[in-house]
Amino acid sequence: MSSKTLLAIAFVFVLLFGGWFFVTYNGLVTAQEGVDAQWYQVENQYQRRADLIPNLVDTVKGIVAHEEKTFTELAKYRAEWNAATTQDEKIAAAKGMDSTLSGLQVIVENYPQLKSNENFLALQAQLEGTENRIAVERMRYNEKVRDYNIQLKRMPTSIVANMYGFKDKTYFEAERGTEEVPVVTFGTPAATPGLTTVTTTPIASASVNLYGEKTDVNIGEDIILKLSAVNLITKPVMNVQVILIPPSGMSVTSSEFATSGAGQFTTTYKLDPGGARDIEVRIKTSQVGDFTVRGRVIYYFGDNVSTAEDHTLELPIKVRAKNPIGG
Repeated sequence: MSSKTLLAIAFVFVLLFGGWFFVTYNGLVTAQEGVDAQWYQVENQYQRRADLIPNLVDTVKGIVAHEEKTFTELAKYRAEWNAATTQDEKIAAAKGMDSTLSGLQVIVENYPQLKSNENFLALQAQLEGTENRIAVERMRYNEKVRDYNIQLKRMPTSIVANMYGFKDKTYFEAERGTEEVPVVTFGTPAATPGLTTVTTTPIASASVNLYGEKTDVNIGEDIILKLSAVNLITKPVMNVQVILIPPSGMSVTSSEFATSGAGQFTTTYKLDPGGARDIEVRIKTSQVGDFTVRGRVIYYFGDNVSTAEDHTLELPIKVRAKNPIGG
């Protein structure tokens, strides 16, 4: 074989190796940037939650001042979050907030008067929405980390990774006891004594919350409910149907709902993987008394209707007579 042929072969080999090397290196850089970009989405949602905590604590403290330990821990982890300069420090502070907020929820359950405080209810609704988005973004982050870490370990990509110091990324694992997603609920802020909350079985693939925001009203005022849904899985579309049955003579006036016969009002929609949606439900009042709004939430993933989850729900409400002027 002539020297020219050998040189040509060597040249082709160098070209092929160089092409593979640059493609592999650039692939690792792209995967690493994807992990970092998704982390920023997680961080943004945790920052939003951290910003809500001071107002939440002030509201709860005004009613339950003696639960100082929980308030102190929340302040501590929020300060650690704001002071953190590395991703590991941010994760540690976020996990601390996760567990402490769970403790705060226990306090809320023990003090029903909190559930009738309008400031608290508004903050709680914002916090629930943020928690849903945190779950989605954290799931996406862990998927990016998994794909990147697999690339690092595969041969011959691992050779380039070791040459240029690419390191494994850390998964964001939930603290023990915080991995449960929010349950499907049809609740009430307990503005009226005797009202109850009906809670169904937790679903690991979705978060659907339907709760009362304004359920103790004067005649002529609208009853206001909130529906929040999040698709927590990464592939199938989530199909959601909500059926509400208000008390006789009352009607759902929200534009999303249509009459479906027999006093029922219904809406259906789809959520893309990781998608979320919030709906305000308004019910027009027409009579005074204690009533119950009944309803169902039905959802399934993709086209597999046979796996549909069907939850029957009830929400007590109160409609009062208008107070006379000056009364």
